[in-house]
This record gives sequence, C-alpha cells and structure tokens, in this order.
Amino acid sequence: MPEHKSVGLPVFRTSVFCASLAVAFLLTGCTAQPVKTPEATSPEPVDAATLNNRALLLLQQHRYNEAAVLLETGLQSSPQVAELHYNLAVISELYLLDLDRALSHYQLYQSLSAEEDKKVTGWIADLQRRLE
Repeated sequence: MPEHKSVGLPVFRTSVFCASLAVAFLLTGCTAQPVKTPEATSPEPVDAATLNNRALLLLQQHRYNEAAVLLETGLQSSPQVAELHYNLAVISELYLLDLDRALSHYQLYQSLSAEEDKKVTGWIADLQRRLE
C-alpha cells in the first residue's frame, strides 16, 4: 500500500481517518445544514450563525478557501463562538491541509466549549504528533 508522504501512514488508513472525521463533522450538533435564505447567501452576513451557515454552504460547493475566509471573518467579530473555531479547524485539516491552523482552532474550540469533546481531544493529540 502506498505511503502518505506527510505523515507516513498508508493512504487507505489516512483516507479512513479523514472519512471518519468528515462523518463526525457532519454528525455534530454544531454543523447544522446550511440555510438557503437571503441572509445566508447575501455578501454581508449579519451574525456568527449566518456566517457559519454560509461557510457550510461553501463547503458543500467545494469552495474550501472561501469557507475558511468566511469563518475567519466571523471570528474577528465573534471570537467566542466555539462552532466557528470547530468548523475552521475541520476545513483546515481535511480540505486545506493546514495542520497548524487546525490544531490552533481545535484547541480554541475545546477551551470555549462547556464540556470536553473527547473526539476533538483525540484529534488534537493526533495533530500534535503529526506536527512534531
């Protein structure tokens, strides 16, 4: 089986890992289906929830960089919204392969969450190992 150059894992294992992260991303409560309303598709979203929904719509359209920029924009005005950090971390890790940014935002998500998310704790540990 071919090796994945950046982490030394077999491609199949990496694909399974990414697929499981993607499934977890879609099944979490902080990733509601995008709302196709004028507010969600307007060029100037008004709040963090709208920005989050718009970013998820962009994600479904495979417009990953745009989704990340939108989430970063939301974090400038609402840095305390854990879901924005979570979604930016997932997009950064799975789609943009920016592991440093993913780790940072997973950690911020955990610090802002009321309870520890054990899956995210595992993802943080994995990213820390991969970045060493």
